[in-house]
Amino acid sequence: MGRRTLSLHDTVTLGEVSAATAPRKLRMALRTRHAAALGVALFLAMLPVTMMVPVLKELISDRFAAGSFWTHSFMSMNMIGAVLFAPLGGALADRLGRRKPILIVAACCDALLLWLMPYLTSLGLLLSIRFLEGGAHILVVTALMAMAGDWADPKRPGRMMGVIGATLIFGTACGAPLGGRIGEYMPVLVFRIGAGLSLTVAILAMIVLREGPMRPLAGRLRDALGLLKQRRELLVPYAYAFIDRFCVGVIVSGFVLFLGEVHGLSPASRGGLLALFLFPFAFLCYPMGRLSDRIGRVMPMCAGSIGFGFVYASYGVLPSDLLPAAMVLSGVLSAAMFAPNLAMCADLAPAKHRATVYAGFNVAGSLGFICGPLVSGWVCGALAYRSDPLLAYQTAFLIAGGAEVLCALVSLPWLLRLRREGRTR
Repeated sequence: MGRRTLSLHDTVTLGEVSAATAPRKLRMALRTRHAAALGVALFLAMLPVTMMVPVLKELISDRFAAGSFWTHSFMSMNMIGAVLFAPLGGALADRLGRRKPILIVAACCDALLLWLMPYLTSLGLLLSIRFLEGGAHILVVTALMAMAGDWADPKRPGRMMGVIGATLIFGTACGAPLGGRIGEYMPVLVFRIGAGLSLTVAILAMIVLREGPMRPLAGRLRDALGLLKQRRELLVPYAYAFIDRFCVGVIVSGFVLFLGEVHGLSPASRGGLLALFLFPFAFLCYPMGRLSDRIGRVMPMCAGSIGFGFVYASYGVLPSDLLPAAMVLSGVLSAAMFAPNLAMCADLAPAKHRATVYAGFNVAGSLGFICGPLVSGWVCGALAYRSDPLLAYQTAFLIAGGAEVLCALVSLPWLLRLRREGRTR
């Protein structure tokens, strides 16, 4: 079959252009084009995640007269679904060699499940639907991250993963203030808007997104799911994903409730504080990804984690007028550790199992997100009966921040060994 010259406006499908054989300028243009398309889709997919956070009290606690534990559990239930669905979806995407079919089906399911939530009158049924919605949403995110890995420059994956990390967090950042504003008018409207956004992602996937360059297909699903046994080095980025999302889980549950109960902030003010954390996080992901391509992954990951842990532990003791500065600093330090960690996954992922590796990354993060609200809810529930609520929240923040520092100290020897062996930078 003869080859033809491709213009930058041609539709490029799986196998039509090989990243290894296309001219360098064309490869760069294709990667830029697809990075932008993937970034828009991921941004839209992440908006609903934090749209619910500023109105968590109104959606669960006030609406169903739920206690602290069950209010926290709403933010964990979708992560339980994510843990169960992500490995199967990632392995299936690698087995098929295609990401789009899974992405489209998952986005449509996510839209339908979000649309149903305002009509549910039972907390148990709402949590069940939330569980299924979490499974659908994580398949969307995993497919998009795998497509980004497919299009990344093998010599400089930090740049592409920095773009993906930035759009992921930027969507999360925009969702918080948006949800706060919507919550002032009608809290349950966040579900309907979230459904529309998920449907838009499905439409973008059908019309705009394209599969990455041709890559070898994975073998049996059993082999793909057993990848972690063969590549134990993946435990390092997975550990960081777990701890980072554990802290985020405490922020979107315990910290948000802390702002309402202790400081008496409105939903819009709570969303604004979250935005001060998330926007610097988003804007700095790409520069941090590029920086990690130059200086390596180890120093930003460890230094960022230790600094973030100490700032995090101080949330409960800082006066309210210093919380905005603490949020901004937390965002800067989070970007320093998150973007290099995504790039490390790209370093360690075999091409034919890339979706499985990112599914594992998302599973680890989802497990952390599950544990964050549950631990925060348990600590706050246990200590609130014996002392004032402030001490309960301070303890939860200290546990989360200490876990972040401990992760960096324990993982440092492993990170240094991976760099010495040339497995990562």
